[in-house]
Amino acid sequence: MKNHQTTKQKINLSLLVFIAAVGIPACGGSSTAVLEPPTTEPVSEPELPKLSVSTIEEGSAIYLDGKFTGMVTPADISAAAGEHTIGIGLKDSRNYLKKSVIIEDNTSTQTLSLTNEDLQAAKEWKVLFVGVNRAQIPGGNCTSEYTTAELDAGFEFLKWSFEQRLEDYSYNTVDWSFSRVDIRQTITLNDNAVLTPNIIDNYLADNSVATGDYDHIITFYRGGDVYDDAGSSTGQECELGAFQGLGWYEYDDLAVNASYVQIRYWDNIIEAINYSKADEQDPGMFIHEWLHSVAEINGKTFFKGQGYTMPSSDGNVVHAAGAYNYTYPWMTWYKDIISGQVEDNGEYIGITPEAFLACSVREKVLAQCD
Repeated sequence: MKNHQTTKQKINLSLLVFIAAVGIPACGGSSTAVLEPPTTEPVSEPELPKLSVSTIEEGSAIYLDGKFTGMVTPADISAAAGEHTIGIGLKDSRNYLKKSVIIEDNTSTQTLSLTNEDLQAAKEWKVLFVGVNRAQIPGGNCTSEYTTAELDAGFEFLKWSFEQRLEDYSYNTVDWSFSRVDIRQTITLNDNAVLTPNIIDNYLADNSVATGDYDHIITFYRGGDVYDDAGSSTGQECELGAFQGLGWYEYDDLAVNASYVQIRYWDNIIEAINYSKADEQDPGMFIHEWLHSVAEINGKTFFKGQGYTMPSSDGNVVHAAGAYNYTYPWMTWYKDIISGQVEDNGEYIGITPEAFLACSVREKVLAQCD
């Protein structure tokens, strides 16, 4: 009997141990088993090889395989093992250096120094300025007119804009050459007072302009003659539109397959140019419209078609400055688009110096790009 009781007690004790182990409720209470997840060691990403980059001007922008890295010289950059292209946008001289390097798959830091021997020659881009002496709307009872001297002022402002600003922003990877033709007869615009591609095509043909002659074409005419140069009313009803530029998004809208914009100032052209070039103003009308014609993301846009990502907001590129925290005057915005230095979620986007070196519009339409 004693031995039987002892055996029973041992069985009950074993049962209690089993119940406790599986977490079955006992004595009317409740219990929940807590299952701990298995412990795993964090997986660390393999460290990429590093390249120490320097050049002849400290603080110069570093490009890796054509894209801005967000870093300036001297700096250590990380890249996968293999062949890469390192570009440098020089801070002061505004030139572009480029060199190929093979990064070894090891933990040691390689060094690369770029010098003037790595300087990249600029690619020529050609622009045609079409000065329109007289313009009118259909059925208009007056003509808006610019003198030759006023067209001269517009042409000089174009050259200043592209040579002193656009070329500088590209690290002088583009070299603009300028041509000009003036149209002496009166041009009739469309009903919205716009000099559309189909209107100007005939005049370009008359002047023997052909496909592949130019990368960019600008028509320039006066937007209105409501006031004379002294600011007094002329008594005429000939306002064709205020100070305004229009750029056509498709780079081959013209029959000659060049990007196209129209620029029209209102009243005194000399005062308007001087004002826009004054301190704290935005003298970027020609650059702004050129960007519309090659950098927008809608339609058959040139740089988008070449594979470059443009900053955008609500489908707009040039007018997206506010979404990227840029403020007036917009010249820094144009500069960063042109140099590919617009920050976007930790990356940098825009045209880039490599884009200018790779292919011009006229090379594209003639199928001469690599």
